[in-house]
Amino acid sequence: MAEVEKAVEEGADGLAASSESPASEKKSKQVEYPHLMRGILCAFIGACCWGFSGTCSSLMTSQYGIPVPWITCVRLPLAALLFFVIVIVKDYRTLLAVVRDGRSMMRIAGFGILGVLLTQVSYLSAIAYTNAGIGTVLERLGLIVIMFWTCFQMWRKPKLREIAGLVLALTGTALIATKGQLGGLQIPAEGLFFGVVSAFALAFYTLMPVKPLKKWGPILVTGLAMFMGGIVAIVIFQPWTIQVQVTPPVMFAMGGMVVVGTLGAYVFYLQGVTDAGPVRASLIGCMEPVSALVISALWLGTPVVPIDVAGIALILAMVPFVTEKQAAGAPRKEGDVPLFRGRASELGYLTSRKATKADLPSITDILNDGHAYLEELGVEQGNKKYPTFRQLKKAIDDGTCYVVESQAGEDVAVFSLTFDPESQYRAKHMISGAWLQTGQPYAILHWATVVGSARRRGVGSFILGEAEHLARTGGARSIVGDTFPENYPMRQAALQHGWSECGVLKVGTPVVEPDRQRIAFEKML
Repeated sequence: MAEVEKAVEEGADGLAASSESPASEKKSKQVEYPHLMRGILCAFIGACCWGFSGTCSSLMTSQYGIPVPWITCVRLPLAALLFFVIVIVKDYRTLLAVVRDGRSMMRIAGFGILGVLLTQVSYLSAIAYTNAGIGTVLERLGLIVIMFWTCFQMWRKPKLREIAGLVLALTGTALIATKGQLGGLQIPAEGLFFGVVSAFALAFYTLMPVKPLKKWGPILVTGLAMFMGGIVAIVIFQPWTIQVQVTPPVMFAMGGMVVVGTLGAYVFYLQGVTDAGPVRASLIGCMEPVSALVISALWLGTPVVPIDVAGIALILAMVPFVTEKQAAGAPRKEGDVPLFRGRASELGYLTSRKATKADLPSITDILNDGHAYLEELGVEQGNKKYPTFRQLKKAIDDGTCYVVESQAGEDVAVFSLTFDPESQYRAKHMISGAWLQTGQPYAILHWATVVGSARRRGVGSFILGEAEHLARTGGARSIVGDTFPENYPMRQAALQHGWSECGVLKVGTPVVEPDRQRIAFEKML
C-alpha cells in the first residue's frame, strides 16, 4: 500500500470536488424552479412597475415636453446611484466580490448595453417611426425568440401550454396596443427595423443575465447593469445639450419613474426570471400594457374601450398556462436562496489564506465531505483517501495549504498549491495527449475541495482564480492539475475557467493499480 500512497502523493487528484456544475457531462434536459409561484408573482409586480413607468414617461413627454433621450440618460444613472447607496450601506463587500468576478462582469456589461439600454432605445425609436401600439407589438415578438432559444438550449420542443400562452399574450398585447386596428397597419422600413431590434433586445434583456442572476441576485446585477447602460447612454445622447425645464411635477414623475418604474421594475422582473425561468417571466411581462392601461385610466383619466377589455381578458387567460406546478418531489438543484439574493452573494466576499494547524478540524470536515461527494459521482477512490492526514499536516507546515473563508469567517473550501516538479507529471506518464509546455516552471493545484453547503456558489471559480494568481506571483509559466475521469463537474468547471484537458495521465505504479488514470489539465499563465 505504500506504493499507492506514494503514487497519490506525487500527483493524483490535483483537482477534486470543487464543483459548480451538474454532476453530468451533458446539460440537463429539465430545469426545476422550486420558487415558481414566487417568480411568477415577482414578474407580475415587475410588469406592473413597468406599466407605471410607461404612464410616467407618457406624462413627461406629452404634457411636460421632456425628450425621451433626456429621460433615459437621467433615469438609469439615478437608479444606479440609488442602488449603490443601498448596497454600500448594507454590504459593500459583496459588491466588491461581483466586481472581482470578471466573467460575471462581462455578462452584466453585455446585459447593461444590449439588454437595458438597447431595449429602451430601440423600443422608443420604433415608436418614433410608427406609434406606441405598433412599437409595443413589435417588441413583444421577442417572446418568440425567448421561447425558441430556451427550448433550443434544453433540446426540447415548445410545450403546448407555452405556445398557447404565447398566442394569448401576443394577441392580447396587440389588441390593447393597436385598439384592434390590425387590418390597415402600414409600417415604415425604419420602424420595422427598430421594431425587430427591440424584439431581439427584449430577448437579450431576459436571457443574458440568467447566470449572473443565479450567482449574485437581481439587486447587484440590476444596479451594475444600469450604471453601465447609463454611462453609455450619457456618452451617446449628451443630455447636457438638451434643453429641459425641470419643474416640481417633472421631478415627482421622474422620482416615481426611477424608484418604481426602473429600480423596482427591473429587480422584481429579474427575480421572476431567476425563480420562474425566462419563458414564463417574459410571458407574465405582458401584463405591462394591462397595468399601464389601468394606471392611465385611474391617474390620467384615459378612457377604456371594449377592445381593451378583450385584450386584458386574453392576457389574463394566458396566466394559467404559465403557472404549471412542479412535479411532486422535484429536486431543488439551486438551493433555497432568499429573495433578491444569489448563490454567491450568500457567501459574500471570499478570501483565501494559508492554513494553520488550528484549521485542521475544519479542513478535515471539508475533505471528508468532498470524498463523500466523489462517491456520489461514482468515483473509486481506493482504500486510502487523498490527502492522508500526514500529507495534510506537511502541506500546512510547508505553507502550501490554503483555506477559503466566506465573508462571515466560515471555512468553505481548501486547496493546495505547490511549485516543486513532481514525477507523476512527467511527459512519459501521459498515456494520450501532451502538456501545453515542457521545461518551464509550473505550479500544481491539489485537492481543491468545496464543502457541500457552498457548492454552486462561485467558490470553485474563486479557487481557480486564486490558484492562478498565486502561481503567477510565484513565477510559474503554467498551472497543472488532474482529476478523476468521472468527476465531470470539476472537468467542466476547469474548462469554463480557461483550462485545457491535455490528455490522460497514468498515476498508478507497475506493482499497485497500474491502470489508475486521471484527466490532466493545464492553463498557461
